[in-house]
Amino acid sequence: MIDLLVLGSGVAGLSAAIQGARSGLEVVVVTKGELAHSATRYAQGGVAAALETPDSPELHFTDTVGAGGGLCDDDAVRVMVTEGPQRVRALVELGAEFDRSDGALARAREGGHSIARVIHAGGDATGAEIERALVHGARETAVDVFESWFATDLVVECGRVVGVRGFDAARRRAEVRARHTVLATGGAGQVFAVTTNPTLSTGDGIAMARRAGAALGDVEFMQFHPTALHHPSMPRPLLSEALRGEGAVLRDEHGHAFMASQHPQGDLAPRDVVARAITSRLRERGLDHLWLDATPIPEFATRFPTISRACATLGLDPTVDWLPVAPAAHYLSGGVVADLDGATTLPGLWAVGEAACSGVHGANRLASNSLLDGLVFGPRAVDAIARGKDGPDPSGAMRGVPTTVTPTGRVEGRTTEDPSALRARLQRVMTLDAGVLRDAASLTQAATVASIVAGSATTETAIDPAIEEVRNLASVASVLVAAALTRAESRGTHTRIDHPEPEARYEGRFVCLGDHDPVFVPLAERTAAR
Repeated sequence: MIDLLVLGSGVAGLSAAIQGARSGLEVVVVTKGELAHSATRYAQGGVAAALETPDSPELHFTDTVGAGGGLCDDDAVRVMVTEGPQRVRALVELGAEFDRSDGALARAREGGHSIARVIHAGGDATGAEIERALVHGARETAVDVFESWFATDLVVECGRVVGVRGFDAARRRAEVRARHTVLATGGAGQVFAVTTNPTLSTGDGIAMARRAGAALGDVEFMQFHPTALHHPSMPRPLLSEALRGEGAVLRDEHGHAFMASQHPQGDLAPRDVVARAITSRLRERGLDHLWLDATPIPEFATRFPTISRACATLGLDPTVDWLPVAPAAHYLSGGVVADLDGATTLPGLWAVGEAACSGVHGANRLASNSLLDGLVFGPRAVDAIARGKDGPDPSGAMRGVPTTVTPTGRVEGRTTEDPSALRARLQRVMTLDAGVLRDAASLTQAATVASIVAGSATTETAIDPAIEEVRNLASVASVLVAAALTRAESRGTHTRIDHPEPEARYEGRFVCLGDHDPVFVPLAERTAAR
């Protein structure tokens, strides 16, 4: 039995793996694709961190909780913003090369930030550079890596997670046993038909944790990036928020710059505000996209080479053309509930990064906090393991959360439907009925289809990765819709057009255990230990 099993090879997983190896632990990383092909590599925006004055962790804290719709856990945010700078510096020491200006790290401002604090690499290729540095670090620290390994279920014995089972690259049934398992499998953007997430983002880790009985939280808060390039390609090319930080402006079909009338920060308003403003106009006017005018940005191709190449491939010139944009599913702010060290309700299981509900994002993630989240909480979980911690304590998002294990198990049977058709059916209904704007009727329709797809995506034959992914997507979709139906208000990325205002009675977290209805954990209970 190894010391540490890390599921996932994005920023959170590899940061954890490197920290584990440096702590003298025997570490294995299991990843569904190639080591360097996680969702991290697609991140354009950058890393937000208060590295020096006039910025400060306190100012970063204020911006983060301001974007979070009143649901951020203050202690979790303080951990991230205070430990973040040292984790970024450690990444630089590992070899990550960020853009510089006159020798100093160049900083940009993005939506929801009150100051320029976001550092980038390669203009708009930050994720790829971070992934490169972390992959190199993982190999240098002799971390064992199992690539193209599809995990299907957590192994639970006597109420404790002791590893994972699935099938290896040769499609043989396999099992990896470990004293501690770190879930760093990323999000579930592929629940939706229109997304910026790669095809591998199918919520596998979250669904496995749910089947094993771990508590999930905040899954109704799927963040939709407001400016995905409107084009049939999938995943949708992302037009970084940094474009608006450099002077790009959103315009409607008449050329009107409408965000100035929507929010005091105009085009740099938090993402949920911008996504709602765009989606409302699309619905009212029967449109499928609006426009991002990036023509004011000087030296566009130099500053944003990745976006420039993507536009050129589609026959667009950002220095001349307005770019067609529409919101796309981008980041899941919730996931497996974890305390301030990443410990979940299941002993032996730790959750970090986008797969976790740590409390740092609340109802809406602040731009460029996602990479920082992984850089901080991945190693933090390993540090807790190294000092002997073995289960959760009532801190962070874990305050007041029930710890009763209620596994859902597997539903076995035989499917006669094409997995790709089932996946497409689920994605369509989730985009139409559980997207940026929702109501009780649309969410009920989405719940019905998610249940049908879940019942159809079963097999009694050899494990089929395509069916497993559909099953996981349907599982996450079911929990997302259940929480969204129960939260009868609008807050952050969750907008109920039948309940358009936030309600004080919903200042808390909806927690899902197995197949039970979501349990509400009020803010007062979450803050009782402060």
